[in-house]
Amino acid sequence: MAYLFDRPLTVNCTPAFSDELHDQILLSGALWERLCLSSSGDCPVAVSISPATSCNSRRTLDSLLSWAILKQDNVLEERFFDEQTILRQGSMHTFEDVIPENAGSPPSTSEPYQFVLALAAPVLQGCARRQATRLIITSALTRYGSVTHARADPPEDTPRSDPGSEAEESEDEGFEIDEAFLAGSILHSSSASSPLAVDDYVGNINGHRSEVSHIHASEWSCKVRPLTAQVSAQWDDCAVYVRTCDLSRIGILSGDWAVARSGRGSSSRLVCVYAQDTQTEPNIAYAAPQLLHNILGGTPLHDTQNIYLRSSPFGSQQPTIPTARTMTIARVASPASTDRAYQRLFLRALQDYLRQERRIVKQGDVITVTINTDEARRHDDPESSEESNGDDDSDTLVDTLSDGFDESNELVFFMVTNIEHNVIPSHGEVSSSDAYVGSTVGELGCWVDSAVTRIVQTGVEHSRVPDTAGYLELPGYPSSLFGPDSAYEKLLALTAAALNRHAVDYQLQLSILLKGPRGVGKYTVAMQVARRLGIHLYEIDCFDIIDDNEVKTEGTLRARFEQAAACSPCILLLRNIDAFSQTTQGIESGKEGNFSNALQECINSLQQTWSLTGYPVLVVATTSNPERVLPRIMSCLKHEIAYEAPGERERHEILTSLLHGYHLGPDVSVKDLAVQTAALVAADLADFVCRARRASVQRALRDTDQGEFDMFNAGIPIIAADFELALLESRASYSENIGAPKIPSVSWDDVGGLAHVKADILDTIQLPLEHPELFADGLKKRSGILLYGPPGTGKTLLAKAVATSCALNFFSVKGPELLNMYIGESEANVRRVFQRARDARPCVIFFDELDSVAPKRGNHGDSGGVMDRIVSQLLAELDGLSGGKAGADVFVIGATNRPDLLDSALLRPGRFDRMLYLGVSKTHAAQLNILQALTRKFRLHPDLKLEDIAEQCPFHYTGADFYALCADALLKAMSRKAEELEATIAELNKLPPDPQHPYPLTPQYYLAVMATTQETEVLVSQEDFETALRELVPSVSQAEMDHYAQIQQRFSTETINGS
Repeated sequence: MAYLFDRPLTVNCTPAFSDELHDQILLSGALWERLCLSSSGDCPVAVSISPATSCNSRRTLDSLLSWAILKQDNVLEERFFDEQTILRQGSMHTFEDVIPENAGSPPSTSEPYQFVLALAAPVLQGCARRQATRLIITSALTRYGSVTHARADPPEDTPRSDPGSEAEESEDEGFEIDEAFLAGSILHSSSASSPLAVDDYVGNINGHRSEVSHIHASEWSCKVRPLTAQVSAQWDDCAVYVRTCDLSRIGILSGDWAVARSGRGSSSRLVCVYAQDTQTEPNIAYAAPQLLHNILGGTPLHDTQNIYLRSSPFGSQQPTIPTARTMTIARVASPASTDRAYQRLFLRALQDYLRQERRIVKQGDVITVTINTDEARRHDDPESSEESNGDDDSDTLVDTLSDGFDESNELVFFMVTNIEHNVIPSHGEVSSSDAYVGSTVGELGCWVDSAVTRIVQTGVEHSRVPDTAGYLELPGYPSSLFGPDSAYEKLLALTAAALNRHAVDYQLQLSILLKGPRGVGKYTVAMQVARRLGIHLYEIDCFDIIDDNEVKTEGTLRARFEQAAACSPCILLLRNIDAFSQTTQGIESGKEGNFSNALQECINSLQQTWSLTGYPVLVVATTSNPERVLPRIMSCLKHEIAYEAPGERERHEILTSLLHGYHLGPDVSVKDLAVQTAALVAADLADFVCRARRASVQRALRDTDQGEFDMFNAGIPIIAADFELALLESRASYSENIGAPKIPSVSWDDVGGLAHVKADILDTIQLPLEHPELFADGLKKRSGILLYGPPGTGKTLLAKAVATSCALNFFSVKGPELLNMYIGESEANVRRVFQRARDARPCVIFFDELDSVAPKRGNHGDSGGVMDRIVSQLLAELDGLSGGKAGADVFVIGATNRPDLLDSALLRPGRFDRMLYLGVSKTHAAQLNILQALTRKFRLHPDLKLEDIAEQCPFHYTGADFYALCADALLKAMSRKAEELEATIAELNKLPPDPQHPYPLTPQYYLAVMATTQETEVLVSQEDFETALRELVPSVSQAEMDHYAQIQQRFSTETINGS
C-alpha cells in the first residue's frame, strides 16, 4: 500500500548534501512514482519531495527524513559531544522532536527515532570529544539492519478497524494459555492450611467448568536440557525453567512448586517451576545439570530423555516437608576427592555450600562443589595444613587467599547416603492428595538447615556424576571439535558400550590408542567423553613415571593403576605412551617383553575392580608418534582411533567456539580466518586467538591515552588487523617447527609470458576445486603436473602464482631434503610431506629438482637401495592422491631440468598427469612482457623504452637471464646516483662551513637532513639497461637450448600427456 503526501516535504541542507540525499533515496528500496529534488542555487538549498510522490512505506520515508535532518543539523554531534554521553558499541540511542518545524515533515514526525552505534574504536565504550572523535552516519547498517523509525504502527497492509474491535483484538493477541490453570494457584494461596479443600473444589472459571483435582492429577511430559550457565545460584538446585505457555499444561504459575519424576517411574521430588521465555524452547524443561542428574537417578542425560511434571498442593507457599535431623554424606571417588592434598579445600567448599541456603535433598542425591587446586600448591606441606584444620587464623588466611584467587578449576562430588527426619504430624483433616502425604513423610525431599541438621561426612561411594563443568564456568574446551563422524563419536560409542550394566559379564577389556598430531585434541576428546558419560578422568603422563631402572618404572605404573581403580568409573589416560619405548632400549635380547607384560597385567587387573564396584576403568593411551610405539605395547591396546588436522569447516567451528564471548569488529570474518589458518590444529588455533587478543590490547594501549583500568572496563574489540598480525606470528612459529605450508604472495603480474602454460595448469587445478561434484562418483582427478625445461625459465615462480591465484597453500620441497642417513627415514620423510599437505589442504606440493630424488630405479648401486625405496614411496603417495577422500584438494607440481633421468613410472597416467614444457621466449613481444613484469616496481626514466631493450635481446635468454639484466640495470642506476651524491657532498665541503650543519658533511647526515626527494630518487635509464645488456652472459647456450628442444620433442611424442 503506497503512502501519498498531500504537500511538499522540504529539508534545509547544503548544496553538496542534496546529492547525497538523492543517492540515499534511490538506495532505500522505495518505489517512487516521481522524485523531484529542487534547489535555488544558494545555501541553504530546499530539497523537496513533490506532492505527487508516493512511497511503498511511510516508515522508509520517515527514516530518510530523520537521517537527513540528523546528519545536516548536527543533532548527533550535539548529543554525543556536548552532553558527554557514554557510548558503547551496539547501544541504541533515541532522539525525540529532532525535526524542526521548517522541515515540512508530515504529521507524527515528532515521534522518537532510534539509531544504533555500530562501531566504536579502539575500545568498545567511552565518551566522544570534538576534533578527537570521528563520527560517521549511515542510513543502512549491515549488521543491525536499516535505520528505522521507532513507532508501534501496524503494518501498512493491515486493515484498520474501529476502536472497539481494536481493543478486542489486543486482548486476545498473543494469548497462549487458558485461564483455567490459574484456579489451582488461587485456591492454594487461600487454603494452604487445608489441602483437603483444594482437592474437593469444583467450580466455574470464566464460564467453564473446571475441576482442580483433575488439574492435579494430570502430568506434563517434556524433554529436558541442561542449563549452560547459572540463572540463580540460590535456586538453581531446585528450579526448573519452562516457557510461559507450558505452565498451563502443568496447571501452575511461575514460582509455584511442582512434583517431578523421571520417565522410568522412579521416585518423585519437589521442584520450583519458573517461566523463562528468553532462553527456553516450547515443550522443553531446562534445569541445572546436578538437578537433572538427581531427578533421573544418575542416568546420563541424552536428547531423548523425558521427565514428568505435575502440580503440587503447595502452590507458591513453602512446602510442608520435614527438616532433616541428620544427613550422612560420602565422597564420590574421583582423582580430586581421593587426594589428601585437597581434603581441606573440598570440605570447606561443602561447608560453605550447605551454609548458604536451606536446600531440598533426597537420599541418593549428588552434590557438586568447586575448588581451586592452586590453593593446595601454595602450601609446602599438605600435612601441616591438615593439622591446622581447627585454627581460626589459618582459616582466615586461606579464605583471604581464596578471595584473591577465586578461580575454581576442579570439581568434587558428594553423595547423600542417609537422611534421618521426623514425620510431620497432620492437623485436622488429612489430605487425599498423594503428593501431600508423600511430602510429610519425606518422599519428595527434606529440608537441610545447617542450624538444625547434623551433617556427617564419611565413607567413599562409586557413582557416575553430572557434567557441571560448563554450567559452573570451569575452564572448558570447544565442543565444536566433535562432529557426528569425528573421533569423539567413535570414542564415545566404545566407552558407552563398556558402561552398559551387562558389559561386565562379557569380560570386556576396553583399551584404546588415540594417535594424531600434537595439539589436535586427543586429551580434549578424552575429557569431553568422560564429562558426557559422567565418569572421571585420571591422567598419567608416561614421561613422569619412566625411570632408569625398569623395575621402578613397573612399580610406579602398577601404583598408578591401583589409584585409578579406586576412582572407578573413570578413564585412565596414558599420555605419550611412546615414552615407554625408551624404557625397553638397551635390554638384553629376549627380555624386551617384560615391560609390555607388566602393562598387560595392569590392564587385566582392572577386571577385578569392575566386578567389585560395578563400574569399569577404561584405558586410553595417546601418542603423536605412533611409529615409535613398540609392537608389544601396541598389542596391549585393542582399538585404534586416528586423528586428522581439522578441515576448513572444523576450523570455522573451532574458531567460532574460541571467539565466543569476545567482541569482534565489524570487519572480522570468521569464515576467512578459517581459510587462512589451514594446517593449524586446535591448539594452534587457541594460540592464534590468544595472539589476536594480545595484539588488540597492544593496539588499544598505543591508540588511546586513557588508563589501563578504564580501557579494560570499556572493552577492547578484536579487529581484522589484530588477526592479521596474529596470523603472521602463528605461521612464523609454526613454520619454524615443521615448515608449515602457506599461501604465497606471487601474482600473475610477476609472471611474464607463459600464457599457454598458465591456462593448462589452471584447468588441471581449478576444476576439482570449483566442481567437486564431478569427482564424487569415483572419477579420478588429475593431481600431478610436471614442469620441465631449461633452468631459469620460471618453473618455481609459476607454481607459486598458481597457488596464489587459487588461494592454495604452497609447500615447497627440495629433493635432497628428503634424504636421510638412517634406514627407513627417507621414506618416512616422503610420507610426512604428503601428510602435512593433507593437513593443510587445499595445498600444492612443489618438488623442485625432482630428478635428484626420483631417478630411474635399478641404475644406482647405493647401499640399501634407498633411492629405489624413495621412488616407490613417492609412487604410492601419488596413487593415494588421485583416488580417495584423503587426497582431495592436494596437488603435486614437479620441476626438473632433465625429465629423461626420471623413473618412467612417474610419468604414467594417474601420477604426473600433465607434462608442460617451459622454454625461452620466441618473440620480442614475449620478452617485453617479461621485462615489464620484472620492472613493474622500478622507477623508470621517462625516456626509457623497454621495447628497444627487448629487441636487442637474443632468443636464448631465459627468465633468470632477464632477472639478472634488470637487477644489474638497477644496481648501475643506484651506483650512478651514489656517485652524484658524493660529488655534491664534495662540492659543499669545499665551501665555507655553515654554522647550521656540521663540517665536513657526511653522506649519512646529508641524506637524512639536507637531501631532497629528487636527489635520492633512483631512476633506471636506457643507458643502465644497455650497459647491463652488454655485460650479461647467458646462463644457457644455444647448443644447450637445442638439446632441450630435442627432449621436448621426444617427450611430446612418447607420452600421451606431454606438451
